[in-house]
Parts: sequence; structure tokens; C-alpha cells
Amino acid sequence: RELTVLCASGSLGLTPFHEESFWDGVARRPGAICADAGSGDIGPFYLGSDEPYNPREWEKHDLRLMLLGGRQLDVPMVVGSCGGAGTNRAVDLYADLVREIAAEEGLPPFTLARIYAEVDRGYLRQRAEREVIAGLGAPNALTPADVDASSRVVAMMGVEPLVEALDRGAQVVLAGRSSDDAVFAAVPIRAGFDRGLALHMGKCIECGPLVATPILQREAVQATVRDDHFLIEPLHPGQRCTPASVAGHTLYERCDPYHQPGPGGTLDLTATRFVAHDERVVKVSGSRWLPSERYCVKLEGAGFVGYRALFLFGLRDPLSVANVDSILDCVRAEVRRIYPAEEPGRDYHLVFHVYGKNAIMKHTEPLRESRAHELAVVVEVVARTRALAANIAKLAKYTSLRAHYEGKLGTAGGAAMLADEVLEPHLQAYRWTVDHLLPIEHPGALFPIALERVGAG
Repeated sequence: RELTVLCASGSLGLTPFHEESFWDGVARRPGAICADAGSGDIGPFYLGSDEPYNPREWEKHDLRLMLLGGRQLDVPMVVGSCGGAGTNRAVDLYADLVREIAAEEGLPPFTLARIYAEVDRGYLRQRAEREVIAGLGAPNALTPADVDASSRVVAMMGVEPLVEALDRGAQVVLAGRSSDDAVFAAVPIRAGFDRGLALHMGKCIECGPLVATPILQREAVQATVRDDHFLIEPLHPGQRCTPASVAGHTLYERCDPYHQPGPGGTLDLTATRFVAHDERVVKVSGSRWLPSERYCVKLEGAGFVGYRALFLFGLRDPLSVANVDSILDCVRAEVRRIYPAEEPGRDYHLVFHVYGKNAIMKHTEPLRESRAHELAVVVEVVARTRALAANIAKLAKYTSLRAHYEGKLGTAGGAAMLADEVLEPHLQAYRWTVDHLLPIEHPGALFPIALERVGAG
């Protein structure tokens, strides 16, 4: 037995994917066409604000191709983490796009499933009050205050809600926040293939062409699951999979090379083998699924922090470069002098990113002394009101020009400024508030499913 899953591309809507490799994959008649559309990598803004991550036209392009391919073959189409953050609104927006495409293309009727993943905050607050909900990335157990500070919380679904939607007749599944692996594993698991192999297969193709070499963007890949192994193959003729490339992607974004926790258990890779099947295809075997005693799902929550303003200046004068820390200290002191009633870290955040000196690794940078001949300083202000953010940014901009430091001779300072005023992007600032592990009664407890018929005739 075997079942082939076509990954249309890594991250649906993240620029339009290439059509040639996708249609090559469709021509091979896969048993499912799938794509992951979201990630926590994009940061807390899109979850907290409920804004889409990608332009609507890019997402419609990718959904159109997937829908046409899936309906042409009459195989399931599954999309997870709609819109980037997997919110309820994002699922509904994707459903609107699918309805539009079906009408434009005159597609025959099909069943569309929407699976929602937002968690009611009142329910979650009650859970936090009466039990310990352990932190996952968060350092402490979930508190009612964490829930209150959250604008929105989603739970990450496993394969079970996806399988249930398919069992109920769905031919197109649009899911909220989902485990990346589950999006690709659901159809093989429903067909009776080994859960461990199917989930590891999903892990390998979740990012599309990143599992192959050389790295190309926005291309399709396919995986074929069999009873005791699976095969990974890129569909762009210029790529190939090697044991190193597939094993390398298995380690992608991982703390433990042998165990990958997920909803309901852990993927055990201690006995996994990666072997070249031919020059372009890799065979993977030995992956096992270890179910946990309690079924748990990851919670992600984001909360509003304030409004953001930015400006940029550069330093080329050697004295200014050598005294950049003194310049920034002067800016901090002047902001505190002008706004004595505003508490740093509560009413506002003033952050300096000094590119050329510890901008990336901050205090963990092992090279303590910069040898750069020029520096770029990005100044970021987040405050409780838009006016306060803009005013602190303007004050910091002026002070950075006038700051005094040892050996300074000129009056204007050594900073090169952009001619523009401070930048005030109309994006509110959010932070992660919830990163915890929630036990649930059954795998579909937090994930309601809505079915509808779409298409003409």
C-alpha cells in the first residue's frame, strides 16, 4: 500500500508559489494536496491584532491552484493555520476566498469544512484559576492575569479534528491553528498508515522545498507513505533530496534531535534511518509515535502592549562610533528627565538596536568590542499611547544629535539622520502572553467544525 501527499509549497500565501512543480505533482495523482499557512515565527502581532499575514491576492493565487488540483483529482485539500496565526477570522477569510474561486471557476459542488481554534478566554481563565496549566515556552504556569492580558488565544490542533472533518464528508478543509505535521499526516492516518511515519513525513514536507538541496523557494514536494517507510521527493527538477537534507530538516526548529512532542504524544526518532532511495529520493523508516497519558495541546496567546514609533541614525565619525554607548545613555537620561512620571518598562519601552555592535545577540554576544567603522542605530519606542510613542521618539532623535561624550569637538554631533520625521507605522505592538500546555478531555474538544456545500449546480 502507498499514499502520496503533495505539499503545494511551504507556507501558503508567502508570495505566490511556482505553478510548474505544483502541476507536475498533480499529474502524479497524489492522494491529498496540503499546505501549512502559518507559524509562530511571524511573531505575536498577527495573533493579537487578528490581521492577515499575507496579501489577499497571494493567498487567493495559492488557494486557487490547490483547489483546482484537488477538485480535478477529487482528493482532499487540507490547509492548516489559516492566515498566519490561525484565528477564527482568518479561517472565515480563507473560506470566502474558496467560495469566490469556486464561483469564478464554475466548480461542481463540494463540501467545505471550517475548523476553528480560538479558545474562549472566560473558559481558559476558569481553568487557570482551579488547576495548574504548565508553561511550555513560558517560565511559569498560566495565571488568570496572563489570560486577562491576552487579546486572543488559539490552541494548536492535532490530526484528530482534521480526520473528523474528512470523516464527515469534507473535501476541502480549512483549519485554524494547527500542528504543521498534522496537516500532512491526517489523510494517511485516516487511511490506516502508521501514525509515527505519517507525522514524521509531515514534519519533513511542512516547509516544502527546504527539505531538498539546493534551497529553492516556493516549489512543491511530495511524500509517499508506505507500511514501513516513506519517500521524500522534490518536484523541481533542479532539486534533489539527500539523507543529509532530509535529516537536516527533521532537526529544523528542534531542541531535542530524537523526540518531537506534539498534540497527544511524542514522535520518537531514536531508531529512524535516512537512506538514499535513488539520486533524488530519500527513504525514511523507523519513526514511532508514543502517545501521552493525557492529551494536551499547545496554547498561544498575544496581548496588546502599545503603539510603536521608529527612527534610524548612522554613525561614521570614529569618536562617535567609539562612544555610542555614552550617546545612548544620554538619550535614556533625557527621556527620563522630560517624562519623569512615565515609568520605563511600564508606560514606555525605549529600545536601541545597534547594527555593527551586538544588535543581533545583545548581551549574549561573545565579541564584546566592535571593530566596525560605521554603525546603524534603529531606535524603537513602544508606549501606551500613539502620541507618547511619537513624542519620545522625537525627543530621542534630537538628543542623539546633541549628546555629549568625551573628546567631542563639534556641536552637531556625529550622527547621520534620515531627512524624514520619525516613522509611525500604524501597527500596534503585541507581546506573547500565553505559551502553555493545556490538557483536554478529547482531541476535538476545543475545535468546532462547520460544514457547508460550495460550488454551482
